[in-house]
Amino acid sequence: MSWLIFKEMNMTQVILKKLNPIVIEKLKHLAQSHQRTLEEEITSILEDVTENTPIITYKSRDWSPGFFEHTCGAWQGELLVREPQPEAQEREPLL
Repeated sequence: MSWLIFKEMNMTQVILKKLNPIVIEKLKHLAQSHQRTLEEEITSILEDVTENTPIITYKSRDWSPGFFEHTCGAWQGELLVREPQPEAQEREPLL
């Protein structure tokens, strides 16, 4: 069995422990009216709801692969020290 086939068969399970019983009954009714199992109905609902939701990754934000791994914590110059800051100023309230 190839890894890809195994990966597709090994789907994530979601367990909802505190679902309102009325919601379960409504889902069962919807499933029956669409001639689906409860699992198929819930899957269909979740797929419909998330269909147009983008997955935001560094690629979708135009960050180069490895950018953070190469830059975060990469400063090699002298130690950066934050100088003491003056006291916060009292400002007039905004309207």
